[in-house]
Amino acid sequence: MSPQSRSSARFLRTVAAAAMLMAAAPGVAQDDLSYYARGAMKRMHGGDYAAAEAWCEKAANYGVADPAMVAMHLDAEIAQGKYEEAAETAAAAAEAFDGYVPIQVKVIEVLRAAGKEDDAAAVLQSLDALAKKLNPKTLNATELTALGRAALLLGGEPKMVLSRFFQKARQADPENLDAHLAAAQLAIEKADYTLAAKILNEARARIGPRPAILYQQARAYSASDRRRSASLIDEALRTNPNHVPSLVLRAEHALDAEDFTGARETLDEARAINPRHPEAWALEAAVAEILDEDERARTARAKALEAWPKNPVVDFLIGEKLSQHRRFTEGSEFLRRAIEADPDHLGARKALGQNLLRLGHDEEGWKLIGAVQAADKYDVETYNLMLLHDHLESFETIESGRFVVRMTPGEAAVYGPRVIELLEEAGATLERKYGFQPEGRVVVDFFPDQQDFAIRTLGFPGGIGLLGACFGNVIAMNSPGSAGAMGSNWESTLWHEFCHTVTLGATRSRIPRWLTEGISVHEERQRDPSCGHKMTPDFRRRILEDEGLIPIAKLSAALTAFNDPKTIDFAYFQASILVEYMLEEFGETSLRPVLDDLRTNADVEAVLARRMATVEELDEGFAGYAVVLAEKIAPDADWEVPEPGSSLRNDPGALEDYLEEHPDSIWALWAYSWFLIGEREWEDARETATKLVRLFPEFIDDHNGYEALARACRNLGDVEAERDALREWAKRDGEAAEALERLIEIDLEDENWPAIEDDARRLLAINPLLRSPHRALGLAAQQQDKGPEAIRAYETLLHLDPVNPADAHYRLGQLYAGDDDARAKRHLLEALEEAPRFRAAHRLLLDLPPDEDPPRDIPVPDDPEPAAP
Repeated sequence: MSPQSRSSARFLRTVAAAAMLMAAAPGVAQDDLSYYARGAMKRMHGGDYAAAEAWCEKAANYGVADPAMVAMHLDAEIAQGKYEEAAETAAAAAEAFDGYVPIQVKVIEVLRAAGKEDDAAAVLQSLDALAKKLNPKTLNATELTALGRAALLLGGEPKMVLSRFFQKARQADPENLDAHLAAAQLAIEKADYTLAAKILNEARARIGPRPAILYQQARAYSASDRRRSASLIDEALRTNPNHVPSLVLRAEHALDAEDFTGARETLDEARAINPRHPEAWALEAAVAEILDEDERARTARAKALEAWPKNPVVDFLIGEKLSQHRRFTEGSEFLRRAIEADPDHLGARKALGQNLLRLGHDEEGWKLIGAVQAADKYDVETYNLMLLHDHLESFETIESGRFVVRMTPGEAAVYGPRVIELLEEAGATLERKYGFQPEGRVVVDFFPDQQDFAIRTLGFPGGIGLLGACFGNVIAMNSPGSAGAMGSNWESTLWHEFCHTVTLGATRSRIPRWLTEGISVHEERQRDPSCGHKMTPDFRRRILEDEGLIPIAKLSAALTAFNDPKTIDFAYFQASILVEYMLEEFGETSLRPVLDDLRTNADVEAVLARRMATVEELDEGFAGYAVVLAEKIAPDADWEVPEPGSSLRNDPGALEDYLEEHPDSIWALWAYSWFLIGEREWEDARETATKLVRLFPEFIDDHNGYEALARACRNLGDVEAERDALREWAKRDGEAAEALERLIEIDLEDENWPAIEDDARRLLAINPLLRSPHRALGLAAQQQDKGPEAIRAYETLLHLDPVNPADAHYRLGQLYAGDDDARAKRHLLEALEEAPRFRAAHRLLLDLPPDEDPPRDIPVPDDPEPAAP
């Protein structure tokens, strides 16, 4: 026995003897901490765990018997990785405080952490018998909290535990730290982040910024606001530089952002405090798995399981991190190991279910999710997922040889065929270009409810701004008619997501986020130059300012800064022009070898260094490339922008004077043109907007120069100039729905059928649920003798409840006449049912050959000369 172990044993014998004094009243809590307990807590909160351990032993030698101090002694030993010593302390504490639930629960947790599952199970069995004898009404906050933890260990329903134990404990003593932490931890585990944040905010207001509170706050915000979460981690570590959970969470964030070096450095810090911390070693194993460092991964996992060989959290954490890096198959293997270690680990079962859904194994995935939801009604994610499951039951499936598309029946009838057509086109183009064809069928789901899309992709509502998501062979899309689509070009988005299917598959999901996103945006522009991210004034400014470009090593993190949309937008643009720089610098086929190498080696820095250049060299070369691109944009323009509080922003006179002194100011020309539009000074607005578009033709943001120019020309009656402005706008902006709608109106008046056809197709690529482009496409196709295209357009229009269905049926009658007279008659009779006096329809019906067995359900009108509708 080591000297430290002998000291612990003496301490425990002292505690055991002193604890007998409390035997008559085992339920009495120590809510008001003793001098010795306060001393231990001060050292624990400051991170001096060895000093806290020594303090507790010294107090015990004085005969102090304080359960709060015993609990902190156990925490101090665990914090240093002394699992065996902690198990000895726990075993004696269980005997010393037999009948006192808070210590018994702590003992179970410590024994499990030390891998002594049988001993923990024996204590739990005794605790079960004890708990049945207790009256919760007589317990204080500490005891209520411990009893709630015991209930969870015994399989109690989490929501019941939260309300009957943890919340009541918080009400009984609003300054009881453990009650707040227990309630918040349970809420976080069940993805109830809003409740967790509320609980922790109240705890902080009552108790102060304790490290444990700050850490739990960071966890509560981790999913939705990484910047705030990181700030809370920083604050926790300022309070306690040795707070290992906070260090581990910081490392987890770095890992999520593909900052593997940063993650490892932070994990080293954590292990310097607790060399055997299982989560720290599990994350180390996850990093190694992601980087295909097999031997290092095995060693790290073995270290993680050293103290507790059946610790399910280890494989759960590894599996979760692999899955977050889109390595769903490998992640699932670790999640199955976690379930094997603990069949009741609902977190692992839920994560495995979600993985299976993302791999396209729906039957097994939904079965797992449903079982978790049945076992735990509180879990927010599984509740949301099962709601989604019910919604998906109503979806219709469209299949081709290689693709499966699921949509609502109404939307499937409208643009389902176009989805299949586009996917086949994307497959033929991108698979040939990158030398990879996905194994198995690719599944694409379109969600008309943005929250359903968010639940499918994230597991919880939110995700505003995400248009689509790719998990490999499974793609999720916001329906173009949903609020989540935000007027985007759905065809370009689908092309973007399928490109991910190819690059993820080609690399076995080892491609870094920045590279797969950069390739996808680049391919959007290759397909249609009006789509994909474009240079904006803000992007130009960021490129030209010092340290405005994001280093390659940090680019993936910027792409996931969901609380900073401007940074995300810039990161997408930068990633795409970085890919274009690589192609220009190293050749049009240079990406294929990079993807091939990544398939067996996820260390992208090593791959790039071998195939192209080091990351540092790429950063340097790309910086020069990006600056040249930025400086080509409106090179003669004045780019100064007034401060937010400047009088130029609300004083038209001052703005006019400023423009006279700065005639090439992009901002002033933009602001003044829209001021003139508001004042209905059309000629001056036309002149100002014309100068703006000549100076900066690439500018297509909201309220751009083309829009102002078109509006001014329309109000001046100059239709040709309006058409030209709209055409230039639409040529540059793949989401210019307003411009395309107006162009169709103008060209219908002139019967410019080829232009109408082109504009209608482009408008349908933004929103296929609009009626007007389907009708326009039908007219244009019909006038150009493109019968099949016209039929498809009119039949689709009928699914959209058109204002004039009789016209659509009549035109279908025209198109089918001669080739399919029976179908032509049905449509003409439908037209006459809608508009009985539709003369053209009646004449055409009479011209058709008689039907031997006419339809009986729709009567033929008697009046041979009805008026046209």
